[in-house]
Amino acid sequence: MGRPREIIAPEVIATHIAATGHRIATDYAGSELVLVGILKGATMLLADLLRAIPGPVRFELVNVTRQAESRGEAIELSFATNVHLEGAHALILKDICHSGVTENYLLTQLSQQRPASLEIAALVNRPLHRHVALEPKYVVLEKVPEGRLVGYGMEYQGRWGNLPGISLLEGE
Repeated sequence: MGRPREIIAPEVIATHIAATGHRIATDYAGSELVLVGILKGATMLLADLLRAIPGPVRFELVNVTRQAESRGEAIELSFATNVHLEGAHALILKDICHSGVTENYLLTQLSQQRPASLEIAALVNRPLHRHVALEPKYVVLEKVPEGRLVGYGMEYQGRWGNLPGISLLEGE
């Protein structure tokens, strides 16, 4: 297992979260807004973004697990909270938007609740890894180096999620 090397300091993350929160607040001013955090990786993003958006904002939590099966991948969705989105604007929060498969699955499932709008906000966007045609409406950190990211809630094998900044796991 490699060693983490910080590539984005906590202060830089905080600055970008504040700017993203301001954009979201402006875009959804006067509307009911719900942040839907995907466990576990987006928990820090959810907590910080929630505090960066002034006014009434609700939040919900979902857990999405992906398992490889003989006939492809199976995705299982479980709600950690009683998610109710009808008529509200909702943002799905993801730590890293890679393939887009998980996000696409959630967009499909949550759209059945008839929200006013349903978009994605990602801490990091990795469009070169995309398998599904979608783009996050909000990306907090642009141009993050390739490699295994840890810290700021993102774990690798149950470790390093507690790092306050974002680190690149060297030797992986």
